[in-house]
Amino acid sequence: MTTKQKIYENAIELFALNGYHNLGMRDLAKSVGIRASSIYNHYKSKEDILIEIAHELMTELSTYVYPLYKRMDLAPREFFLNLSIETNRFFERPQINKLTKLLIPLEFEIPRLKELLHVEFIQKPRTGFSYYFQTLMRKGQMMEADPMLAAKMYHSFFVYHFYEKFLSNEPDGFLTKYETLFRNHINLFMDYFKIQ
Repeated sequence: MTTKQKIYENAIELFALNGYHNLGMRDLAKSVGIRASSIYNHYKSKEDILIEIAHELMTELSTYVYPLYKRMDLAPREFFLNLSIETNRFFERPQINKLTKLLIPLEFEIPRLKELLHVEFIQKPRTGFSYYFQTLMRKGQMMEADPMLAAKMYHSFFVYHFYEKFLSNEPDGFLTKYETLFRNHINLFMDYFKIQ
């Protein structure tokens, strides 16, 4: 493992343990066994480490979640269920859970992180759903409506539930405990928009 990798791995652990604001670069360097000044050969700032952590999460999303939006081979109900259940399982994986627990509270304090998470958690899914709904409308499988508004309506439930996880007293496993609620949301949405 390179020194940069050690800094990165220790940062995740120490940010999770002590909090982002309570960990100084000097303490992080000490945990790796290097001089404080040497850490700046690898990262310009603590925020740069945090952004790299966010990029790890985005890489995992690109690998495991975003391909689910392209499953046009599935019937709509299967598409929604597959995307919902697999996304929830993704966010409950231990490493992903650790990263999101670290990043979510900081998104409101660090503009670069806020922009990155806004694109990944809001804009990309919304765009994916909008495209999917346009496709269903073109095929006559969904009533005509504004596809972006439909995307916002559908996705807002999941965003709300995702953030509720981090506000609850028992966040671990929160997303997978409520599968019936997710199924009911899908059914309600499909009935409302007459999706076949």
